[in-house]
Amino acid sequence: MKIVRVLMVLAIVALLIAFGFSKKNWDEKIGQHVEQPAEVTVNKVAGTEAEKTAEKETVETVAEDKEEAEVKEESEAEADETSEEKEDEKSEFYSLLANKKISSIKLLGDGITAGYGHSAYTAPDGGRIIFSGNGETFREAGKEFDSWANELRNYVNKPEFGNVDVVNAGIRDKTADWAFRNLDGLLKPKEDAVIVMIGTDDRIFSTLEAYEATMRNLLAEADKRSEYMIVMSPPPSKEDLQPYAFTMKEIDGVLKKISEEKGYVFISQFDAFQEQFANGSAYESLMQTVTSNPQNGGYELMWQTMQKGLGLE
Repeated sequence: MKIVRVLMVLAIVALLIAFGFSKKNWDEKIGQHVEQPAEVTVNKVAGTEAEKTAEKETVETVAEDKEEAEVKEESEAEADETSEEKEDEKSEFYSLLANKKISSIKLLGDGITAGYGHSAYTAPDGGRIIFSGNGETFREAGKEFDSWANELRNYVNKPEFGNVDVVNAGIRDKTADWAFRNLDGLLKPKEDAVIVMIGTDDRIFSTLEAYEATMRNLLAEADKRSEYMIVMSPPPSKEDLQPYAFTMKEIDGVLKKISEEKGYVFISQFDAFQEQFANGSAYESLMQTVTSNPQNGGYELMWQTMQKGLGLE
């Protein structure tokens, strides 16, 4: 019996030991199962954050690409606008020259158009006749000196413009009133381009109101007879050389007003000279002091002003 009890005790101990090992293994397995969801959850959360970051980066990249594309489009648009502006700056006059639509340019004016006052001014006896009538005959001024008219002639004398004949019909001491009354002898019924600048001597013989009326009629007729017309105001001159009835500033104002009303191309030589005087240029460096004609430097300024105004630079 004693042996039996001992064996029973040993069996119980063995069972207890076996139960302990089994519980330990069970707890470890349970612990593993408990930890796995946590790891999965962590990984899942981590994956979600990574996905969000990737999505955010993708969105930001797309936004940046879109922004860059928009900036590029804006830059290209600005470049196109700049290009168009540059083309506009060239002016219709330049386009007509470039397309060989202008074969002649008639200059209608007085001594300042002829180039009188320039140190190299000439009026050759054998020059082209620009007007003949009423017992008067006038010939074209020389082509060798640097008047604004000759600078224009040199500019258009390029192969890309074809053959362009510049006719300088500027006549000394003539007024707008005289030019209008004799317009048939100065302009053909159909001209390609006409540049009109006259009025300096009208201050001696007319009134401002009469000058404006005359210029309205003269410019309307010149516009009718030409494919393209340019109006220029003369440069300023001393107001005490004669007992003038009105000023060069008033002439400039009249021509500006008419041009704005009628849509004429207008270039203010008056403003260009005044700007130079304001910037320190001496009057005598640009204009004669005993006549109302420009000096050499004045004629050069007139040509520069024309280049800028017509986009010929």
